[in-house]
Amino acid sequence: MPRGRKGPPQDSIDSILLAISRRNDIDPTTMEYYFERLDEEWTDGARAKVLQLLRSSDVAAHSAAIHVLSELATDYDLEDLEDFVTDPTVSDMAKLTLAPILKELGSEMADEGIIEYLNDPEAAMLQMQMRLLELVGQSELGVEAVLEDVLAMPVERRMGFVDWLGRSHDPRAAHLLIPLLENQPGKLIMATIDALEQLGTVAVQQTIPALNYLLTTSSNRALKQHARATLGRLTMLSAPGTEAAAMAEAAQQPLALYEARVSFIDGSGAQIIMLSWRRPDGMLKGVNVLYQDQWGIKDCYGTDEMEEGRWSELVHEMEEQGFYSFQVPVEYCLALIAEAAALNKRTRHKVPIAYTVWRPLIGAEGVQHKGVSPVPTALAPCVFDDDLASEAKRGAELYQWLEFASWMFEPLTVLQPYINRYWATYDLLEGPGSGRGRGRGRKGKQKEHQANLDTIVSEALAELIDDRWRLLYEARLRRQGQLFVCTERTAEATLISAVAAALHPDSALPPQEQAFLHAMMGLSIQQGPFRMMIEALDTDDFGALPIDLFPPKR
Repeated sequence: MPRGRKGPPQDSIDSILLAISRRNDIDPTTMEYYFERLDEEWTDGARAKVLQLLRSSDVAAHSAAIHVLSELATDYDLEDLEDFVTDPTVSDMAKLTLAPILKELGSEMADEGIIEYLNDPEAAMLQMQMRLLELVGQSELGVEAVLEDVLAMPVERRMGFVDWLGRSHDPRAAHLLIPLLENQPGKLIMATIDALEQLGTVAVQQTIPALNYLLTTSSNRALKQHARATLGRLTMLSAPGTEAAAMAEAAQQPLALYEARVSFIDGSGAQIIMLSWRRPDGMLKGVNVLYQDQWGIKDCYGTDEMEEGRWSELVHEMEEQGFYSFQVPVEYCLALIAEAAALNKRTRHKVPIAYTVWRPLIGAEGVQHKGVSPVPTALAPCVFDDDLASEAKRGAELYQWLEFASWMFEPLTVLQPYINRYWATYDLLEGPGSGRGRGRGRKGKQKEHQANLDTIVSEALAELIDDRWRLLYEARLRRQGQLFVCTERTAEATLISAVAAALHPDSALPPQEQAFLHAMMGLSIQQGPFRMMIEALDTDDFGALPIDLFPPKR
């Protein structure tokens, strides 16, 4: 019976695949419609049904599956197709028919690769694995790229991958295993320790420092016990003095430092730490870490190969976007990174996988390896007294410096009623001047505006500033002050220290009587509408570095 409508029927995915398999007279319009329907349902079951057709001994059904895949398969399907080729239960002929599609998607298993696999599966798989380890051995970026894919796997597949790394008996496998000792499920870390033990003495120079680091940083008793036992067995199997030599080698910085830079702390408590080293070939290796004082290490980017001029361009590009940075001692940078990593642990925020890859260069142990005392990352707190009170009266001067331009009251949402009050009154007071008194009228309005703003600011300070907020911003001020010390701006650091002492709850100085807070709140209320527009365009306050610091090479 006719459906009473024009055009192709709304068939199910099963009926569409059946039609493509059995009919040779499908017109182009209907076939286009079939592909659109399959594309709509591709990730909701259509792809799985097409892959099932590939296994069919029915030649027509198999041909239909190849036809559909040639039209709809993308890079996202490549992993499933390669898994199909490596499946021992699938016939060789079925695998060979996939070769054109694999080639189109850029798979290493296409053409000669798939023939090699069919002729000698074990040798072909070993070759693929060796190419993976070659990528890992080239640089930290290779390790990072592989680990990004590994972490996207389900835990069980990760476990299998870790087991293969251990059985590879290739020292390069340790580059992938060691980062997995951090911020992973307990059973995966256990498997990683076992894999490192399987590698044995071929990677002992890397394994011993990594297990020692795990012992000093982990709070999981079972993991520490397992790591300690593994470390003991590896040490016994190694030549005498191997452990001391491995730790000494890990303590040495293999590259000469090129430059260490730090940005000022912005209004959200974020700071960028930039480090670079010169390679033997004259190129630079660089790492950038985003530290946010309520999170820890929020983001991390690295590059293994950069021209010296490009580093200067990056610094300039950051300045153009308002992120000025200053050259500082490397020990200060390493101390900041160590502090940020410790904050990740306290707040239970995972560090980025890139940080675990680059940690041997920038981790907390870097300060200790230099044999120097840890440098402070913040000014020491001062007891508020009359001298500091007199100095803190100049607190509004901080807003004359570029480093405090972004320091506004947070969170902005609670400031909304005060912003509305200020701008509503401003509109009422604003009116057309007339005649000879126009100039005097304008001055009078300005005084009224300022008086109105002062009243609203005082109310906002009294109602919104609590001890928790004061402690947060007091700590930010002392951190900012230490950066001024590192850049030899001691006079400015002295003023910041006084403002921080006044801000601390122990000063007992009401917020309304603090010049720095009065200036902050006034600017926040006046600029509130503009800030809300900006935040509406970018809701991620500190989700990533402000610019693409290390874009891929073209």
